[in-house]
Amino acid sequence: MSQQETDATDPLIGQLVGSYSVVRKLGEGGMGDVYEVVHPGIGKRLALKVLHAEYASRSEIVKRFRAEALAVNQIGHPNIVDILDFSALPDGRPYLLMEYLEGESLAVYLRRTGPLPVADVAELLAPICSAVGAAHDHGITHRDLKPENIQLVPRLNNPRYVKVLDFGIAKLADAGAS
Repeated sequence: MSQQETDATDPLIGQLVGSYSVVRKLGEGGMGDVYEVVHPGIGKRLALKVLHAEYASRSEIVKRFRAEALAVNQIGHPNIVDILDFSALPDGRPYLLMEYLEGESLAVYLRRTGPLPVADVAELLAPICSAVGAAHDHGITHRDLKPENIQLVPRLNNPRYVKVLDFGIAKLADAGAS
């Protein structure tokens, strides 16, 4: 099914979530879907991550979904995607509102470019290691670090600014933190 066909049949497209209008689906994963949303009054773009309906009634999964927002906000690192809100749709499905990131995943980038020179590898690894190190300093282990969860975005005169995504299954070492 094409993106247009998917968008035409997706009941969230065109709906308001909080103050944001759902524009299009950006992707889907095993636990949820990600959409582009736009504030109609000011044009601010964000990403909306919605838990699949079959998981919304499973308290342990909802706790992990909420833990993603908690983990990211505890860390507060510039190379980790910023999560701005955690709430639920009228049908009960929880969602996260996150910064919208242009660009491509490291996985897509590597498929497109092939093997990288050592200097490029070091340039990409430095912010990844900084983000993961900051998470560890807060007692948080990512547990799903892979090229698909690294986004390269054009920012600050850097076409490959690194953002680490998807702390959804992060482990909070301190039980009190969760």
